[in-house]
Amino acid sequence: MNRSQLERPAGMQWAAYREFPDMKAANAVLGFLPAFMDTHTHETHLSINDDGSLALIHLLDGLPDHWVLERDEYGRITALKDGIVAGFMRQGHFFTRSQLAQLRWDA
Repeated sequence: MNRSQLERPAGMQWAAYREFPDMKAANAVLGFLPAFMDTHTHETHLSINDDGSLALIHLLDGLPDHWVLERDEYGRITALKDGIVAGFMRQGHFFTRSQLAQLRWDA
């Protein structure tokens, strides 16, 4: 993930969810928690808030240091190594956003 992918204009915080617009924070209600995966090692990490609690949206802060390429003067992550993708965890399985968009939602 490069810097241009991390820097978004104001008002674009939900851009990642445009593939399935009804899934903003409701994903956690269905058991899908925002997470990240290293596609090279398959290591996954849930998105967490500053206090360590589970986040309802994808947050870069809290990801492991060995995934981080660059931080700003405030310590916030500005660049991640290649191969880190955003997605969701549910019952120990990682889903990319595109996989989640293709799931059948009716039972």
